[in-house]
Amino acid sequence: MQRGIFRDPQMVEMLRDGPHDPNLVRSWMRDYGLFQGITNPDRTAIVARFMRFAAAHQRVGDITEDDIRRLYTELLTALHQTVRRSWVSAASKLLWCLYPSTVVIYDAFVHRALAVMQCIDDELAGFPRIGASPSIDGEGDIEAAVGHYMNYHAMVRRLQTLHSKLLQDLRTRHCEAYPYDVRIIDKLLWMIGNFREAY
Repeated sequence: MQRGIFRDPQMVEMLRDGPHDPNLVRSWMRDYGLFQGITNPDRTAIVARFMRFAAAHQRVGDITEDDIRRLYTELLTALHQTVRRSWVSAASKLLWCLYPSTVVIYDAFVHRALAVMQCIDDELAGFPRIGASPSIDGEGDIEAAVGHYMNYHAMVRRLQTLHSKLLQDLRTRHCEAYPYDVRIIDKLLWMIGNFREAY
């Protein structure tokens, strides 16, 4: 399923290797539904703001949880200052394009799956209760949104770590070339949380 999302590798490669293409960013954001209710001038402003953020950050192989918190806070704040709305999911998706092996994408279906699993899975029970996704109405709400996202991020990464050997075994057995385990875990959780789809 992940190999069928053709724009993801285009975004990752463009942001890594250049040249930076705002039209690709715009179409990628539109395809992910990140522009719903956003006017064309605001879309242009958001793309330009993300492009400045991307250009200012060197992409490296591994980044720490502290790095992710700092980068996510910076990007979420920048997007919110450009257009006043909640960018919790969009910021994670855009940050994933810069750090695709490490950053977890925030999604409502995954959140739903984690909220239930936390009640029955000993590995997740030790994390702070995930609760509802906070809204961002003012600057002071960004800190709470970042804390919520980082808890979510840590839970998904814990599941990835727990199942890394199984993922590697399956990758070898099926000659699977898709490189981002974090997105495979994300997709599995998305499928669990999306009760509208049958698989």
